Amino acid sequence: MARAQGSSQLGRDYFWNTAASGMISASSVIMTLLVTRFLGLEAAGLFTVAYAAGQLLQTLGMYEIRPFHVTDIDHRYEFGDYLASRFVTVGLMAGGITVYGLVSGNGAGTRATLMLVASLKLFEAFEDVFVSEFQRSGRLDLGARACFWRMLATTAAFAAGMLVTRSLLWGTVLAVVIALATTIGLYLPAIRGLFPLRPEWNSGRILRLLVDCLPLFLASFLAMYLAKAPNFAIDRYLDTTAQGYFANIFMPAMVINLLTLMVFRPLLTSMARHWAEGRTPEFLGVVRKGLVTTLVASLVAGAAAFAIGVPALNLVTGADFSNYRTELMVLIAGGAMNAVSVILYYAMATMRFQRLIFAGYLMAAAAVTGLCVVLVPAWGLLGACVAYSAAMTVLSAFFAVPVLTAHRQGATARPGH
Repeated sequence: MARAQGSSQLGRDYFWNTAASGMISASSVIMTLLVTRFLGLEAAGLFTVAYAAGQLLQTLGMYEIRPFHVTDIDHRYEFGDYLASRFVTVGLMAGGITVYGLVSGNGAGTRATLMLVASLKLFEAFEDVFVSEFQRSGRLDLGARACFWRMLATTAAFAAGMLVTRSLLWGTVLAVVIALATTIGLYLPAIRGLFPLRPEWNSGRILRLLVDCLPLFLASFLAMYLAKAPNFAIDRYLDTTAQGYFANIFMPAMVINLLTLMVFRPLLTSMARHWAEGRTPEFLGVVRKGLVTTLVASLVAGAAAFAIGVPALNLVTGADFSNYRTELMVLIAGGAMNAVSVILYYAMATMRFQRLIFAGYLMAAAAVTGLCVVLVPAWGLLGACVAYSAAMTVLSAFFAVPVLTAHRQGATARPGH
C-alpha cells in the first residue's frame, strides 16, 4: 500500500512539474507572438528586451537556492530562513529592475513598460521558495500546480488586457495585478498546515545561506547572461524592430532544447546512480542517449525551419521574415549547441566538476560579449545570431573535454575538480 501511494505521489509530482515547466516556457512564446501579431515588431522588440532583463535579474531574485533548498533534508536551514533570504534577494531584484527601467527608457511610458514587463519575473522568483519547500516536504505537486495556474492566469490576463486596450503597457499592468492576486490566492491555501509562513530575520543565518549558494548564483547568472547577451547587444547597436525580428526567429531554436530535456531529464537519476556506483560505461551511455536525442531534434527542427520556418513565422506573426532565413538557420545551429551544452553540464555536475562548469560559463560569456561588440555593429542581426551560436559552440566544446576524458580513462574522475 505504501509503495502504491508513493508511486501515485511521484506521478502527481511529475505531472504537475512538467505542466508548470511547460507553461513557464510557453508563456513567453505566447506573449511574444501576440505582441508581434497585434502591436507590431517594434512593440515586440520592447517587450523582448524588457523580458530578457527580467530573466537576467531573476537569477538574482532566485539566487539559485532551490537545488540547495530541496536537498536540505536535514533542515540545516528552516523554511523561515529560506523565506527571509528570498525577501532579500527579490528586493534586490526589484531594485535592479527599477534602475534598469530608469536608465534604459526614453519617456515615462517606455520606462514604466520596461519595468512592468521585467517585473513579471518577480512573481516567478518569489514563488520558487514555496515550490522548493513543497518539494522538500514531499508535495511538489501542490507547488507546481499553483505555479501552473498562476502562469496560465497571468498569460491570459496579459493577452486579454493587450487585445482590449491595444497597449503593451496596460496589458502588462493587468498581468501584474492578476499575478499578485493569484500568487496570494493559490499558494496560501496550499501552504496552510504544511509549513509555517513566517520569515526568520536572523541576519547571520541569512548571510550564511547566501554565501553557501553564491557559487550556484554566479553560475546561473552567467548562464542566463550567455543566452540574453544578443538581446542586449541588439538593444544597444540596432533598434526595437530588429529586436522583434530576433525574438521571433529565436523561438524555433528553443524547441530543440525543450525536446531534448523532455527526453533527457527523466534519465538524470539513473545517470547519477551509474556514476556514484562507478559504472562509467553506463553513465556515458546515458550521456550518449541525450546527445543522440539532440542530434535527432536538431535535424528535425533544422529541416522544418528550412522548409517552412519563414512561411510559418509570416503566417503566425503577420510580419515578413523572408530576408531572415540565414539568421534562422544560424540560430537553429546555436540551439543545437545549447542543448548539447546542457546535457554535458548535467554530466559534469554529476561528476562534481563545479569549478570547470563555472570556468566554462565565464569563458563563453566573455566570448559572446566580445563577439557581440564586434559582429552586431558590422553584420546587424546576423552578427547577433553568429555570436550566440559561436559562444554556445565554445561552451559545448569546453564541457566535452572532461566527459571525453572520462570515456578514455574508463572511470575515475575526482569530485571537486
